[in-house]
Amino acid sequence: MVALLSNPSHVDAAERRLFPRKDLQLQVRGRRMDHSLSAHREPCLELHTRDVSAGGLSAMSDRPLSPGERLNVIFPRQGAGNGWDIQGRVLRCQPSALGWRIAVEFDLRPAA
Repeated sequence: MVALLSNPSHVDAAERRLFPRKDLQLQVRGRRMDHSLSAHREPCLELHTRDVSAGGLSAMSDRPLSPGERLNVIFPRQGAGNGWDIQGRVLRCQPSALGWRIAVEFDLRPAA
């Protein structure tokens, strides 16, 4: 047990999550906020979410993003609810048969 606590790489990722993930198939927009050349050339992108939680999301992108890159993710209006947006950073970007699979960690926001 001590080995598990001292070496978190042996702990399953699902056990480390603070917020449960919810499967959500939705097209959202992303706005790249970094000052890199690639972000200036292509500042907007479409993301197809796979799952979302209060702490982040997993999505498919048609272009690669750099780990650490800052994004503003814009969720469209759904039914009677308003649309909303949130900022975060790319944790991972891995090639996939359908494009690029990205993981985004949302910035913490103080409670209102």
